[in-house]
Amino acid sequence: MIKQPTFCVILMLSVVFSLMAVLPPPVIAQTDKGIELFKAWEFNEAEKQFREALKSDPKDVQANYYLGLSVLMQEKYEEALQILLRVKEAQDQADPKSRPAVPDDYQIQMALARAHLELKQNEEAWKNIEAAKKLHADSAEIHVYRGRYYLNKEDNKKAVKEFEKAMDLDENDAYAHYYAGHAYLRSGEPAKAVEMLKVFLQLAPHAPEAEKARALILALC
Repeated sequence: MIKQPTFCVILMLSVVFSLMAVLPPPVIAQTDKGIELFKAWEFNEAEKQFREALKSDPKDVQANYYLGLSVLMQEKYEEALQILLRVKEAQDQADPKSRPAVPDDYQIQMALARAHLELKQNEEAWKNIEAAKKLHADSAEIHVYRGRYYLNKEDNKKAVKEFEKAMDLDENDAYAHYYAGHAYLRSGEPAKAVEMLKVFLQLAPHAPEAEKARALILALC
């Protein structure tokens, strides 16, 4: 004969396993899968994973952050900016002791800078870049974004200097090469532009800009 406490434990476990069979995958698994897809440049599929995760927990900061990035990489800049601004607000209001480690303040500022740059909101982007610089002054990424700012402002000479500085700090920064290619082209140096774009394709062959880079190389060669 089964003793009552043991029977209760068995009954409880049976209920738990029954619920597990009908419940959707854990939100954390969906977010992790989305991040995996994002890092594999599968931005559309990553977006779907994050949106599903957020149905269960709309306030999941990490899922919202990566959703914003996924949307941003698909050139849906206005939507991305709104999502990322909400992420910043949530992190600013969170208890510093318990707020999620990702995204940190630097990551948020860089994401916002990119969204603002794509929308040609240059002064807002510069504020984000400067805020990020205070957190990681030696980051190559800072110089890539400063270079993009100068490209937007049509100051090609300053843009080239920033991209060259980024490459000095990190020779494997794909986007430093990509935007340097554009800066050199605008400066009347097509040979250097092709050189930079070829390196970009070696470093990031599956990037959203890869097809544009290939087309530009063909046009210049």
